[in-house]
Order: sequence, then structure tokens, then C-alpha cells
Amino acid sequence: MLVYPSLDQVQEASAQGRTLAIGVFDGVHRGHQRILSQAIDQAGSVGTRAAVVTFFPHPEAVLRPHSAPRMLTSPERKAELLEALGIEELVVVRFDRQFAGLSPEAFCRAVLSARLGARVVYVGENFRFGHGGAGTATHLSHYGETHGFEVRPVALVEEGGETVSSTRIRELLAGGHVGEAARLLGRPHRLEGTVLSGAGRGKTLEAPTANLAPVRGLALPRLGIYVTKSLVNGREAFSSVTSVGTNPTFESDGRVRIETVLLDYRGDLYGSHLAVDFLERIRGQRAFPDAASLSRQIREDLEFARRAHARSAAEEGS
Repeated sequence: MLVYPSLDQVQEASAQGRTLAIGVFDGVHRGHQRILSQAIDQAGSVGTRAAVVTFFPHPEAVLRPHSAPRMLTSPERKAELLEALGIEELVVVRFDRQFAGLSPEAFCRAVLSARLGARVVYVGENFRFGHGGAGTATHLSHYGETHGFEVRPVALVEEGGETVSSTRIRELLAGGHVGEAARLLGRPHRLEGTVLSGAGRGKTLEAPTANLAPVRGLALPRLGIYVTKSLVNGREAFSSVTSVGTNPTFESDGRVRIETVLLDYRGDLYGSHLAVDFLERIRGQRAFPDAASLSRQIREDLEFARRAHARSAAEEGS
């Protein structure tokens, strides 16, 4: 997949033009996937390139920085997911105050220029653009009629009577409902980053841990202990247990730490890239009176995770 970090760097379209999907696409969840799959199918049927136009940073981070949401996916992870779906080009538009001030028509000129060569444009039916969000999918359609492209709004996906959205997924994660979040995403929520050295207590507690420094700004599940699956350096997958918490038994600084125990792993993880997928919540965070009590609880958590992973493997094999 070709990635263009700005509109200025986009290669001019061929005579066939491009089929575009426009949106933030944070999480690339099932609602996004409906939009993207229709764009990809259309591109394949008419011989255009399937391209995504997205925005960075998240518009809320510019317009309302104090209440901006944590992201479900890093830019790199988003690109990886889009490529896996079949997107051929990714155009990243820099979202800043100047861009936010564009009128709907100026937005169309800036984003859907002759350089992009749009033939068909897919957006969610609730898509808003331009200054103050004044532009709608209908406005975009009117613009397209005079500039040679068709706009196809895509109906939102619903699950349990509610719309699948990035906001809803963040709320589920904040409540610790990682299984339901995974259903809406179409895959488990992932935290990833570099493994750092920790305090070394894991070895004393007979549960060596990988201390993860996740990509900044990503949404964290509610504090607690989780059944997870971890991918080491993009190659080997291991069943694991992950703590998202402040380590109240030993620490008092209130800093959230991501600590993962890889079941049956042997070796040194320091400096490795670790991707942790959240599957199921085991329990909430709590402080223990001493290291021995914590050690007993860790053994119970590990046994819970082993049973959960075995059950999942049996279900996949049936």
C-alpha cells in the first residue's frame, strides 16, 4: 500500500481515477469495514485504485484538545489494518486550525482535487465536514455532481440496537468489556510498544513480566487483569495475562503500568516489540497486604488464563 503523508505528495491519478473512502477511521471497526469493503469492491469492478483519505491528528484533538479521545489505533496500526483489507493508497490530511476553518466547498476543493481524480466517494451516512461540521453527505453529493464524481453514503452498522462507533468502543474499554469491544472492532483491542526493564519483582513472585511502553495516546482498558494474546516482534504468538494498573501493592505514584506475563515463554524480551490483544477480563485491580498474597493471586490469574485459552482453542477446533 502506498502511503502519502500529505495531499501535496499524492501522485496524480491515472485516467481511471480513484475510488475514495473518507473518514477518520479510528479503530477500523466493523462500521468502517462496511464503508471500506464497498469502496474496495467498487474499485475492483471498474478498475480504479481503492484509496482512503483520513486525517491526523484526530479532529477532536485540535478542536477540543482538553476532551480529545484516546485513539483506538496508532497511525501505523491503522495503515496496517487498511492494507490488510485491500486498500491500495492511504492519503493522510494534516488536520489543523486552518484546515478546520475551511468551508464545505473549500474542503471539497482541498481534499477532492483534480490530483485525487475521484470517481466514486464512499462516506458514512453521518459524515460531517467543513467549518463547524456544516457539510453533510448531501452537500458532498451536490459538489460531486458538478465535479464529476458520485457520492455513496453508507448506512451505519448496528449491534444490539446501537450504532457501532469508535466512541462506543472506547466506552466499552473504559468499562473493562474487552470481549464486547472486540466484537465491534472485528478483532481484539491491541496495545503495542517496546518492552522495557521493570522493578524486577516478577521473578521474585515467580511470574516474570514484560513491562510494556505502549504507543502514547492509545485507549486503555479499565484497570484490572486480563486474558490476552501477545505477539513478539510480529512473529511469535503466546498466550498471556496482562495487568493494566497502578501496582498499588508496591507503588504509590499512581502511574498506570502495562505488565504482561507470557505463558510458557522462555527468553529475554527486553527491547522487543510486543503487541498485546485483550480477550477477557479476569478481575479488577486491588492492593494486597503482602507479596505472598499477591503471588497466590497471580497463580490463580495464570490458571484462569490457561483455562480460558484452552477453552478458546477447543472452540476454534470444533
